[in-house]
Amino acid sequence: MESKKAIFLLKIAFILGAIIDAIALFPMLIPSISKLMWGFENTQGEYYFAMYMGASLMTGWTILLVWASIRPLERRIIALFTVFVIWGIVAAEVIAMVDGVMSLRSALPSFVMQALLTTLFITAFFTTRKKMVTE
Repeated sequence: MESKKAIFLLKIAFILGAIIDAIALFPMLIPSISKLMWGFENTQGEYYFAMYMGASLMTGWTILLVWASIRPLERRIIALFTVFVIWGIVAAEVIAMVDGVMSLRSALPSFVMQALLTTLFITAFFTTRKKMVTE
């Protein structure tokens, strides 16, 4: 892949990841949206604490992805780190499904998005690696 295209792909991955992370904050901060998206009924007490903690980390990662998009080649390792974060979220959703907290129907859109993002981040990371090796 041409080097400018590879860098552009990495930049797009970071920007798209930041947008999706920002959108993910809504169900974390607004219980009625989490009920609509995930079917969560019990959004009292500990739920708020856990979600606000998660929202704080999601906000930080959103900012990190925006920062990485400014100098994508220099900060390309963030793409690989992001894949591990995505896999952690997938694991949490699988555990929620096993525990009966979330249905496959609720998790499926997230799984599709996470598969697409994982593919994008890995492709962008390794495509830009080839560019760096040839420099």
